Amino acid sequence: MYILFLLILFGAISALVVSGAGQELDNQIILWFESMRLPFLNDVMLTLTDFGISALLVPIMLMFSVILFMYKRYYSIMVLFLLYLAEKTINHELKGLFARERPAFDHLINETYYSFPSGHSMNAATIYPFMAYLLVEMIPWLKEKQKSVYLITGVCVLLIGISRMYIGVHYLTDVAGGFAIGLALFLICKKIDEKLSVIRQK
Repeated sequence: MYILFLLILFGAISALVVSGAGQELDNQIILWFESMRLPFLNDVMLTLTDFGISALLVPIMLMFSVILFMYKRYYSIMVLFLLYLAEKTINHELKGLFARERPAFDHLINETYYSFPSGHSMNAATIYPFMAYLLVEMIPWLKEKQKSVYLITGVCVLLIGISRMYIGVHYLTDVAGGFAIGLALFLICKKIDEKLSVIRQK
């Protein structure tokens, strides 16, 4: 149900992007973030945005895999990296399909490929919730606090998306589209992992 909703949401956001109906709002939000810029905030947002880039995300996944290995969740390591590869492939193909140019405003870093959907936002919305889910499943005391775990994860993912708009390399629709398709992929892999857990226990 949630997966279908997220896919429909992505379709609606895609329609806005293709039609240009939301472009004025996208532009205004970018300009609003530009007006908020301060040296300290710039540093914070540039740090936050790095948590959505593969150069940092892959090492985090490798370190997390050590924890999975300790808990003998070997199949979860496989699912985690397959999820990452699937997400990266889908994002690259979608960017090429929509071929949306980056915001033509002042930006704090340079990005070269297309804009929609945001790869950093999609990375964050796919991988971090999946790792949070695995932690909750493996560690009993975290299972008791799963709402807090998911809330903290959600805030971190949201901040990564906000950082992309703040530094001027993505529109709101880019970020929202990345979140929608990323969360859908997370939920699909969560279901796969749950089924694998059942099979493993038999």
